[in-house]
Amino acid sequence: MKWLRAIPLLLFPAILYGAVAVTMDHGAIRASLDEVFLALNLPSGALFTLTRGHALTMLAAGLLFLEIVKSTSTSTASLVENVLAFLVFIASFILFLLNPAFGTIEFALIMTMMLIDFMAGFIVMTISSRRDVSWA
Repeated sequence: MKWLRAIPLLLFPAILYGAVAVTMDHGAIRASLDEVFLALNLPSGALFTLTRGHALTMLAAGLLFLEIVKSTSTSTASLVENVLAFLVFIASFILFLLNPAFGTIEFALIMTMMLIDFMAGFIVMTISSRRDVSWA
């Protein structure tokens, strides 16, 4: 079960996006992401609407928080997870550049969160390893 910690959590919103994106063209994806996911009447009288794209981005932001918490560990699984996070970012970046279906702001934000996850993990591991090494 330790190998489960090595899976980058931001892979899941990317897979969710990709599962929808490969079946549609750019215009259909944009329309799907702009559909209302949740609509609430607030006590102030305002109508709060959350689209599918916003919900996916919020899910990714929550998972980014969990990834940053996971990066504070200096185990082997964290090292493997950081390498996998970088590989997932590279694959996402290639899809973003070359496939029009992935050229949306929602996917760009998820991809940016992947980069932040990798950089945070790298920085935390570098600082932690500096404390573990004693210079005689």
